[in-house]
Amino acid sequence: MMRGLLMWAALSGFGSVAMADTAYIEPSTFTPRIDQTITVETSFNDYCCVLKYPVRSDSFAVIHPDGRSVELDRLERFANSTIIEQMITEQGTTRITTGERLGRKGGEYVLLDGKYYMINSEDADPIEVPEGTPVLSSQTATVSDTYVTLGEPSWESVRKPIGRLQIQPQQHPSALETGDTFDIIITFDGTPLASQDLVLTRSGQKDRSGDEGFVFQSDEVGRVAIPLFQSGTHLIMTRMQAPAPEGAETDIRSYTTSLTFSVS
Repeated sequence: MMRGLLMWAALSGFGSVAMADTAYIEPSTFTPRIDQTITVETSFNDYCCVLKYPVRSDSFAVIHPDGRSVELDRLERFANSTIIEQMITEQGTTRITTGERLGRKGGEYVLLDGKYYMINSEDADPIEVPEGTPVLSSQTATVSDTYVTLGEPSWESVRKPIGRLQIQPQQHPSALETGDTFDIIITFDGTPLASQDLVLTRSGQKDRSGDEGFVFQSDEVGRVAIPLFQSGTHLIMTRMQAPAPEGAETDIRSYTTSLTFSVS
């Protein structure tokens, strides 16, 4: 029998909702006027949606209502955020996205009984890791999206796939009202993910003591039904670890995908 090594480890996923900062992207308005220049802030934080660390990405993009990707009008990086300025020139739904951005390397994981555990983390609990268990290197890969709509909502920009881990809205994110149920499907490489956790947080979270959000789990076809009880800005996110693509510089990647939307 292998001797066990006592190591500090954390189960990947949402054992603690606030285990890691989440990138969000939030526009100054979700319903712009024609030819209005809006500002869009993007940052990392445990809370929705409070500035903390700027998001750095070479893959920021604006996707027009017809599905065309265009460059940003302007981007400026500050100490706690990245700010985009963009003129909205077309009727329909425009998507503003970080794209799939590769982030920091250095997290270490082990794979035990089909689950990834982060090791040597300050948030981890001690577990026994069998001697000889491979230690896997990792890199983060994140996608953060938001949508603004001028006139009637359209679907082309919403349905354009970005990244491996995707949140696919089944109702239009620009047409959600208090009392609705927002259905989404979570997929990885196009395959629906069953029993995948998703976290919902709302604006003002930092001012509500003990508010760590609401955790939902996808059903057998990857669907999550999210009840919307309040108006305001909402953030949903999901995270998982998986083997990195062939040719990557690390063994696995830690994927996080988030969507910011407004409920009227």
